[in-house]
Amino acid sequence: MKGNFKIEISKLINLTETEWLVFSKSLTIKHYKKGEFFLREGDFCNYVGFINTGFFNFFYLIKGVEHMRGFFYPDNFISNYPSFLLKSASKFHIQALEDSSVTLIHRDDLFLLYKKQPKIQELSRYIAENLYIEVSEKYESFFLKTPEERYLSFITSEPEVAEKIPQYMIASYLGITPEGLSRIKKRLSKK
Repeated sequence: MKGNFKIEISKLINLTETEWLVFSKSLTIKHYKKGEFFLREGDFCNYVGFINTGFFNFFYLIKGVEHMRGFFYPDNFISNYPSFLLKSASKFHIQALEDSSVTLIHRDDLFLLYKKQPKIQELSRYIAENLYIEVSEKYESFFLKTPEERYLSFITSEPEVAEKIPQYMIASYLGITPEGLSRIKKRLSKK
């Protein structure tokens, strides 16, 4: 699986074979069964991962109710970046929605690599910048888009992922009730 990771990383930064060898020694692959947690609320996030297969949701658990914040899917990075950077307790859970495989690097190893290989800092900056853009776009969508527009944007951006996710999770992610999502889908089917 490190091969898939290497291909995706090479799209972002240009590592020599020697640099890749040094970098890859810090990588491990972990397999998660459906329902297993990558991270629980209250834990410290010590890893940044790259999803090889499978997908995850991340959510807040408030008074026993899951509130979806988002999803992580193949060929994307996975982490609780604020917890990872600040060494603070996670405020949300990250859970596998199906059997999954993730290439991981520990926080300590990554920070050591920053000193040895400046190109790895480029990779981290890329991850952080994209995470910021993603969070900003979602935040803005709640002010600038209707629930229907948010739904259409979601199913268009990741149609295969949207098909796998239960409707109640999609509704929670979009900030609407499952009944509201049903009405949206019904209206769209008539168009």
